[in-house]
Amino acid sequence: MRTRPAVRSDGPDEPAPGGPDGSAVARWSLRHRGLVVAAWLLLLVAGAAAFAGGTTTSDEVGVGESQRAASALEVAGFSEPLTETVVVSVPAGAAALPAGAEAAAAAAVASAHRGDDLVREVGEVARSADGRVLAVPLVLSVDPGTGYAEAVERVPDTVRRTAVTRAELRAALDRPDVVVGVVGSASIGEEVGGRLERDLHRAELVSLPITLLVLLLAFGSVVSAVVPLLLGVVAVVVALGASALLSRVHPVAQEAASLTVLIGLAVGVDYALFVLHRARLARRSGLPVRAAVLLATRTAGHAVVVSGATVVVSMLGMLVAGGLYTSLALGAALVVAVAVLASATLLPVLLDVLGERVDALRLPWRRDARGGARRAERVSPVGRAAAAASGRPVLSLVLGAGLLVALTLPLAGLRTGLPGDDALPRELPTVQTLHRLTDAFPSQAPAAQVVVTAPASSAGAARTALADLAGAGGAPVSSSADGRTHVVAVPLDSDVDSGPEADRAVAALRERVGPAVAERVPGAQVSVGGGVAAGSDLARWMVDRLPWVVGFVLVLTFAVVAVAFRSPLLALVTVLLNTLSCAAALGVVAGVFQGTWAQDLLAFTSTGTVVAYLPVLVFVVLFGLSMDYHVLVVSSVREEFAAGSGPARAVRVGVARSAGVVTSAAAVMVAVFALFGTLPDPGLKQLGVGLAVAVLLDATVVRALVLPAALRAVGRRAGGRPARQVVPAQGGAAAGARGEAVDA
Repeated sequence: MRTRPAVRSDGPDEPAPGGPDGSAVARWSLRHRGLVVAAWLLLLVAGAAAFAGGTTTSDEVGVGESQRAASALEVAGFSEPLTETVVVSVPAGAAALPAGAEAAAAAAVASAHRGDDLVREVGEVARSADGRVLAVPLVLSVDPGTGYAEAVERVPDTVRRTAVTRAELRAALDRPDVVVGVVGSASIGEEVGGRLERDLHRAELVSLPITLLVLLLAFGSVVSAVVPLLLGVVAVVVALGASALLSRVHPVAQEAASLTVLIGLAVGVDYALFVLHRARLARRSGLPVRAAVLLATRTAGHAVVVSGATVVVSMLGMLVAGGLYTSLALGAALVVAVAVLASATLLPVLLDVLGERVDALRLPWRRDARGGARRAERVSPVGRAAAAASGRPVLSLVLGAGLLVALTLPLAGLRTGLPGDDALPRELPTVQTLHRLTDAFPSQAPAAQVVVTAPASSAGAARTALADLAGAGGAPVSSSADGRTHVVAVPLDSDVDSGPEADRAVAALRERVGPAVAERVPGAQVSVGGGVAAGSDLARWMVDRLPWVVGFVLVLTFAVVAVAFRSPLLALVTVLLNTLSCAAALGVVAGVFQGTWAQDLLAFTSTGTVVAYLPVLVFVVLFGLSMDYHVLVVSSVREEFAAGSGPARAVRVGVARSAGVVTSAAAVMVAVFALFGTLPDPGLKQLGVGLAVAVLLDATVVRALVLPAALRAVGRRAGGRPARQVVPAQGGAAAGARGEAVDA
């Protein structure tokens, strides 16, 4: 019968001297329990206060040629004022508005907005071709370049004044069917942003009881379930507060807070879950509370640190892309780092203080499960699958990897774009007003702005060249006061303002404009900009950054895992499996959202594209989160190797022992991510579905088939250079703790 060597324990509170010791931080925290608790309470209060004080956001996302065009126009003094439009309409099929309705509308709007500091002037009223819709422009008083955020904040008062307009017009025109609404970039931004904020808040609130329910089923105890949830909330609040403070120096994207909550709650709960689960197993083996806590921090705690480090590395990969991704990277990396720190310091203290009470308030139908890895191997579906996979590694690897490869196939037809007006929630009043306005005043083909900067001596040639581009009856050419900058609107050969067709139209215009102007205007700099071109440039920029981000993440993850486990071969297996898993999840997103078959199921309208920022974001987030399960399972398998087990048994028992906690952790993540998949925002919906699918694949196909087969094929070479083992000298208790060996 194989026995493992044991090293004398210096007592229940201290590990044996020598060798790597992952519990040094935990031991320090346990000696200074009051200081640790006080510090985290202070961080929690400070984080909540900082976040409540507001976050400085940034909407500066312009890139490429369109950004150069916008900068040239700004320097030259061109600026279109921010406007809102009051839309007066009657239902389709109703009689047209009577003659004189324009004058009544102008008077009613002017009266309603008298005293409105946001409105500088009321423009000229326009009537639709069928006479059922009037459009009254409101020119806003804020600065066109920097006042958008101010306009969004102040526009609700302007929108509320439409009630006065509606009442006056119904009386003046004797038409009770008159409908009045306001629409513009500020009002849409305020209402859509407010809707998104409410949806996010509701999803966050719903995710808490769902997470608690999963933890209750996993632990069978109310106290044990609350501890991981508490750690997750602490990580999110502290990280949001730190992000708010950071935004005073570097404004952050509005999406950063959503990603922080999404990632923070998932990893915060999971990290605490791993450590708590291991501590409970150690206590059931007969160890005292503090010895069990220290053992958990040396084993599961080590896995958490390695996993957290790789997640942070993955998140920081977005820094390679820059722009919008900088804020997302900093927020996500920050919340993961806080979660790791909390699991290493606050969690050991909580477990030590609670002691046996961590199992208090047990569910009446749950008995105290015992039996360790052997029982898990017998009853767990994952344990049985791992046993089969380790017995037939080649077949299992082919089947599992083949399934993942099949799921990546839709990536071959991946098309990206940015959501347009069609993606806005139609139930919102401003969006309904927008559709009434666009239906009544159908615009011509989408247009781009052609901007030419040239010496003042070439002003005549520049104006002539741009006039020829616009064609007969085209828009007039505008020039700056110094005669150096000129701009004209040129229609695009496209019926839509976003997507592949719009991208091709912008590219074709640029190929035509550049040489044509350069030949006629010496020294000219030509840029094609405008809203359509800006969206096209941003979408392409986001996709072009993907190879750089992928390379950065793969190289650094390989280095982190190779150093942590002292096995380059294991690091290579990790990188390959995680890359395949991420590609499969992205393939599912492309297959679902680029088609129409799942529209009713997931409540979305397909645009035939995936949101442009998603490939980079999904790869980075998924690659990091995949490490949670991967590191925990590999650590468990390596402990069996260190205990003297052969490859087949090490894989079978190691996977089985971690099956319950990994399944519970995956259930938490899938539940949280799936809630975000119910939101109407296209980006968050696609992100939530992609993350939920990826975690599900990781927790089933990868963990039950591909990873066990790969580890079995690699054999003992996956174990790396063994570290000194530490087994508490607890006699029979230690013998009962089979599988709890320490492997740094």
